[in-house]
Amino acid sequence: MKLSTRARVHVPRSPEQVFDVAVRELPALLQKYGPIPGVEHIEMLEGAKPVTGARRRVTMTDRSVIEEEILELTRPRRHNYRWLNRPKFPFSLIVKTAEADWIFSPESGGTTVEWTYTFTLTTPLMWPQARLAVALFKRWMQKALDRLRDNHP
Repeated sequence: MKLSTRARVHVPRSPEQVFDVAVRELPALLQKYGPIPGVEHIEMLEGAKPVTGARRRVTMTDRSVIEEEILELTRPRRHNYRWLNRPKFPFSLIVKTAEADWIFSPESGGTTVEWTYTFTLTTPLMWPQARLAVALFKRWMQKALDRLRDNHP
């Protein structure tokens, strides 16, 4: 069973500028919010560059680690990736994996960023708990997008 959430923001800059900051500055954008850890560090695995098909290790502020595969990285349009391992307990009781999709669209003299997260639940029985966790996760996502908008160079 899957559960999705979406956040969006309009940034008064070109898609190229917004894409570059969003991809390069994930640790600055994705900060801790309540029980959701922030991104502390991203390391590309096996010397890879950040391109479609590459894998990376994302260390969170709670010291948990998520390995990700970049499914698509197309400048300045899309940044799509999925988790290759479960998140840290207790979220691991609810979620097996997740996929994130950032879409950058030119609009109104700037860029609209739409970020979707789709979570694969461990079991349909976790749906009530997942709804609550994903609602909080959506706020975390929106705060990151608001940082992108407000602190964009």
